Amino acid sequence: MNRIGHFGLCFSLVILIVSSGITTRAQSKHAIENGCIVKARYQGKIRGSLVDQNSRQWTVVDYNGDSIRIIPLDIKKVYLPDEITLFKRKRFHYKKGGLLNHSLGLGLGGVHWNLSYNRRFAEKFEIGFGLGVHQNSFYFSTSNSRHDVGVTSFPLYIQGKYILRTGKKLWYGKLRAGWANNLNTWMTYDTTDGLLFEGGLGVTFKSKTRMKRYFEVTQYFSRASGMARSAAQNGLATQTVLSDIGFKVWFVNFMVTYGIEIGR
Repeated sequence: MNRIGHFGLCFSLVILIVSSGITTRAQSKHAIENGCIVKARYQGKIRGSLVDQNSRQWTVVDYNGDSIRIIPLDIKKVYLPDEITLFKRKRFHYKKGGLLNHSLGLGLGGVHWNLSYNRRFAEKFEIGFGLGVHQNSFYFSTSNSRHDVGVTSFPLYIQGKYILRTGKKLWYGKLRAGWANNLNTWMTYDTTDGLLFEGGLGVTFKSKTRMKRYFEVTQYFSRASGMARSAAQNGLATQTVLSDIGFKVWFVNFMVTYGIEIGR
């Protein structure tokens, strides 16, 4: 196994050790009890603790301790206490519901764009499906030149998250599995598809708006095989290699990802 493969296995072990050491908490001590957000006609957006709710009126105690009465017919949009965790300074996290994720990941030998739709439920679990555009590369050297090969794929996958720790930051473990759908391009042909796996740790940051930012560190595995036309680099010069290259590889990449999460 090459050095990257050894690093990938070591990183996977670190993920398991760290995730097992993070404990969960039912509710953050910084959260507002029964926190809700109500957007009402004529009253704007109201944030605070929902203390009373009936068919005639709702009562929300805001950050200043003032009781605000809202007529249900005037409510345009609402996040109830079982849907969000509300904090001071108007920031919140989602507890459940549909979430759209959009991300870009970078690693040595890999650039990955992903788009997925997920459902969070029971405050701790999330499951969804997605697609992406992944560019992975590898190289090998001969006596006097280096040969670079890139493989582009349009993967389809399912993924799951488990919230390891709640609070101002949501720490989670993530696992993704799917099919790589490797493409024929000017550089590669006769490519065959392969399996895709990715797992790691991430953190989501609270915000005032529907959009939340998150960061992930993951270990990525993807399989590809086929034929490639490559360019050989000999010093500062680049020359075309006439003979084609057959390959059968596992891409093993350590990825750092930035993404956004958008709720309803």
